[in-house]
Amino acid sequence: MATHELVTEQFEFLGIEVLNDVLSKCVSLCEEYNVDAETFIEQWMAFSLTHLNGAPPSIENLNLLERREFSKRTLSKSSTNETSHLSTGATLPIYGAPLSAQPENEVLSNYMTTTPKRIKVENEQIQQSEICPVTYSPTGSSAKYTSRTNQGSVVHSYGPDQLLQDIDKCDNLNLIQLNVTQVPNDDGDLYNKAMFGFELLHEKATVFDNHIRYISQCIMKKNGITESVSVSYKTQSEVYVSGRIECDADARLNAKSAVLQGTWENSLSTSVSVDMDNLKQYSLFPGQVVVMRGSNPRGDKFVATEVYYDGARPVPDKKADLMNTLNGNLSMVVAAGPYTTSNSLAFEPLKDFVAYINRHRPHIVIMTGPFLDADHSKVKDNSMAETFKSFFEKLIDSLGEISTSSPNTKIYIVSSQKDAFHVNIYPTPPYSMRKQPANITFLPDPCTLNINGVVVTATSTDALMHISQEEISFGTGGDKLSRLASHVLYQQCAYPIWPPPASLRIDAPLWAAHAQLPCTPHLLILPSNFRYFVKELNGCVVVNPEHLTKGTGGGTFARLLITNQDTNSIAAQIVRI
Repeated sequence: MATHELVTEQFEFLGIEVLNDVLSKCVSLCEEYNVDAETFIEQWMAFSLTHLNGAPPSIENLNLLERREFSKRTLSKSSTNETSHLSTGATLPIYGAPLSAQPENEVLSNYMTTTPKRIKVENEQIQQSEICPVTYSPTGSSAKYTSRTNQGSVVHSYGPDQLLQDIDKCDNLNLIQLNVTQVPNDDGDLYNKAMFGFELLHEKATVFDNHIRYISQCIMKKNGITESVSVSYKTQSEVYVSGRIECDADARLNAKSAVLQGTWENSLSTSVSVDMDNLKQYSLFPGQVVVMRGSNPRGDKFVATEVYYDGARPVPDKKADLMNTLNGNLSMVVAAGPYTTSNSLAFEPLKDFVAYINRHRPHIVIMTGPFLDADHSKVKDNSMAETFKSFFEKLIDSLGEISTSSPNTKIYIVSSQKDAFHVNIYPTPPYSMRKQPANITFLPDPCTLNINGVVVTATSTDALMHISQEEISFGTGGDKLSRLASHVLYQQCAYPIWPPPASLRIDAPLWAAHAQLPCTPHLLILPSNFRYFVKELNGCVVVNPEHLTKGTGGGTFARLLITNQDTNSIAAQIVRI
């Protein structure tokens, strides 16, 4: 319901001051035409910019808005109801809707003159077991998923044996006082009304220049390097240079096409090609900030002999705040979307996951999107008879009912730019809904949480796969997945690749403000299409739970047990849904 305070707050957010009589008129229109304050202000701004050249609200302008928009809409609804009342044709069936939303018997309707009721799907009470959208065709289940025989099996384990023995116990009875806060970046939290898509070229250049300078300074400090010169500095002696790896062609990076772009302060943002023939080992990708040692005899090609790219921050002390440390074992479950199979919208995997949460009652559940993938075949063919957002809210309401059987379980949901109902931008603002369940918290992608001193960073974007598709390496050996994950820590960034693939739209200012890691976390959640894994990298445990579904079959999720010990404090298992 709109009030003077809510309307004032919406106008102040846009920097508009209005008089009291104008506020009263706005509230009156909201009540008369049954719209909330936020929707009304959005409609006013659209009308003002379209018809009034952005004029401020006044009584006269609001009356004009009412005549042209709201009154017209009322007449349109009245006309639609009258037409549907007179029609005797066949009615398109709706599947998955409550009985009250289904069409009435057509034979009886020919003899009755009652006004037809408006179908309302969003506000109906949906049982938790009925997690499925309203569609124009029956929603079948996936035969491959329902016929699986390995559900609940543990496919990978990590950590001390003692913790692994306790990880499967219903340990929510071990009540611990949780203090969970979102760790902000230097520019604060990413909120769901963040502006994006207004990048100016000079601002974008400044963003990347600052990033190159900061990360290169971290790399130099960690490796004991005191100074660097311009990337185009002509010298036959060995010097240090810093910059960002780029490709000199519109193609995949290779050993002959790599260039190094310096900062404006040090190199006037110039670039120089890199000769890597003398390097014994390297692992490079576009967008990576590095420091190189070598010479540049002619000024147009830097002959590198060694490359440095480790600028990771230290892992924080979990017991730094003695009043906010774990007083028991923390149980956590992590799952990554999608939550339904690629050939169905029955969301059976999500139902099974909710059932697992109800049985095991963990303290913390972290779920990353997407929930309703825009590339899902059933989403793309327009078979849903309700809005994407209303169905998402239905899913969230079903998760909110977990509080009945597990009142101490807190659910944290990380947004995804792949969702059909959400903004397609990275970093991605958190989801929003009008009536959010008390046990659920929406988080942006990426995000960092502090859980009683344990720092957890999570993302829903597959940075590992994107780095792998662009990386070139030589002489590194070892584990490829560990090397890919280490780049996220070394670059202090949840998504260090630039330029991104065409499928990912990045806002550079938001990326600089909200995609950087505020510290090296104790636990880093990196969902990926790569095979699941749990690895320890420089004091940080990296978990790839893979996805809850894989095509038409079931996938995996992760469960963890965390203590406040300094070493061997995390145990994890990958479990099939």
